[in-house]
Amino acid sequence: MKICTFNVNSIRSRLEIVKNLVDEKEIDILCMQEIKVENDKFPKIDNDLTCIVHGQKKLNGVAICSKLPIEKAKKGFEGELEEARFIYALIDDIHIINVYVPLGDNYGDRFEYKMYFYEKLFEFLNKFDLEKDRVILLGDMNVAFSDVDVWDASVWEGEVTFLPEEKAMINRILNMGFIDIIRKIHENEKVFTFYDYRGAKVYKNEGLRLDYIFISKPLLNRIVNLEILTSIRRKRKLTPSDHVPVILELR
Repeated sequence: MKICTFNVNSIRSRLEIVKNLVDEKEIDILCMQEIKVENDKFPKIDNDLTCIVHGQKKLNGVAICSKLPIEKAKKGFEGELEEARFIYALIDDIHIINVYVPLGDNYGDRFEYKMYFYEKLFEFLNKFDLEKDRVILLGDMNVAFSDVDVWDASVWEGEVTFLPEEKAMINRILNMGFIDIIRKIHENEKVFTFYDYRGAKVYKNEGLRLDYIFISKPLLNRIVNLEILTSIRRKRKLTPSDHVPVILELR
C-alpha cells in the first residue's frame, strides 16, 4: 500500500502532475492539501480513485482519494473556523487524518488561529489509542520542527514556521506517541519538502520541511519504503507545486 501526501497548490494547475504521480508511483491513497477548488469543480484524477473532497473557492481545501474502499469519512472540524483544512477517512482499518495547518504570522491574529487549530486537532487525536489503533496523521503542518528542517537555522530564527510555539505543537504530537516517519528514516539528514519559487531555491537546496507523515506504533513494523520526490519539484515543463510529494509504502 502506497500513501502519498502532497500540497498541490491548486489541483487544477497541477492536474497532469498528479495524474502522472498516481500512475507512475502506483499510489493507493492520495492525500492532498491546498486544492483551491470547490467540491463540485474538483477534477477527475483516475478511474480507480474515489475522492472525498473538502474544498473552498480559490483557497485552502483538502482531499483524500483512494483505490481502496473508504469505510468512513469526516469533512471539517471545529478548528477550521470556516476554512477547509481538515479531512478524515477510515481506509483498510487505518485512520487517516489529512490537514492543511494555517501558516500563521508573527504573533498576530493568524498566529492565534494556528494555535487554536492545533488545540482542536489535539482534541480529535485524543480519541485514539496510539498503542493499539492504526493512525496516520499527515499533511502540510506549516512548521519546521528543528534546525535540520531548515536550510539555514540562523536565517529562519524568529520567522513564521520556525517559532518556538509552533515547534512545540510538533513536539506535542510526538509526545502523544506519534512517530515522525521522515525523521525516523532520515534522522539528522537535511531533507526538505518545500522550496520557495523565488530565487531558484530548489536548485540551491534551500528548503524547509513543512510536510509530515506521523504514524502510530502499530504501523511501524509495516514500513517498506519512504520517498521524498524532490525531482518533481525541479521539473520545469509542467510548473510544479512549491511542495514536494512524500510517499510512504506499507505492507
